[in-house]
Amino acid sequence: MSGEFEQVSVSEIETLIKRLPTVLRCHLAVNEWGAVEEIHVLTTLERSPKQIVRDVESALLAQWDLRVDHKKISVAQIIDDGPMEAFPRLTVAEFRMDLDAISQLAHTYVRLQPGNDDTTNYEGRWQGHYVPSQHHNMVAWACVDALNHIPELREPVVLAQMETFTMVGRTVIAVALSYITSRGREEILVGAAPERRDGPQGAAVNAVLDAINRKLSEIQRLKPVKHPPSDGVEAESDDGGDLDSPES
Repeated sequence: MSGEFEQVSVSEIETLIKRLPTVLRCHLAVNEWGAVEEIHVLTTLERSPKQIVRDVESALLAQWDLRVDHKKISVAQIIDDGPMEAFPRLTVAEFRMDLDAISQLAHTYVRLQPGNDDTTNYEGRWQGHYVPSQHHNMVAWACVDALNHIPELREPVVLAQMETFTMVGRTVIAVALSYITSRGREEILVGAAPERRDGPQGAAVNAVLDAINRKLSEIQRLKPVKHPPSDGVEAESDDGGDLDSPES
């Protein structure tokens, strides 16, 4: 692998691969020197494993001039084989902001859970210079980071805008979340929540969840295909030559 990988993070590579058509999830494994050891890709059945492998190779080469041996790329494909379970609404399990009085750095932590499962956690963090007027944003960014650790959320979410306003004598936080769909179209999700006496920063978390929970009902958990042994799908041949042959 070329030396340019030192300038690219694992998360950046995974995010790029997840943007490819039909890709649901991606996991990248690197060694202690930062060289790619394995790339695991989970996709639907619309495209063949060989096409996916080629897409991954081409995307990395075009984006960062990063060459990865196709034998290090494995593809698994899934399909729903029965009724699908709707993703449950998210709830706030914990959030906090710790301030370093010397460095004036704020460390924000948010932990989310599915409403029907208190054993699954999605953790998010944000760190930066503490600005009192921006404390809502700090908590919101940590909450968005937690959202982006949800495997079923196919596209990364961005905090596009936040506004504070007064309604019926109460301070209300409104947020707009943005993400790019697999078809390249931007979608905006909007949510709002009032400040409460038990902790005004919590309004930012609740506003983010108000926005995303409207969309989570459309996210489905996919189930793996159960192939007979003779029908197994191979992403590549033992000698790798099959990947270089033209497709019909």
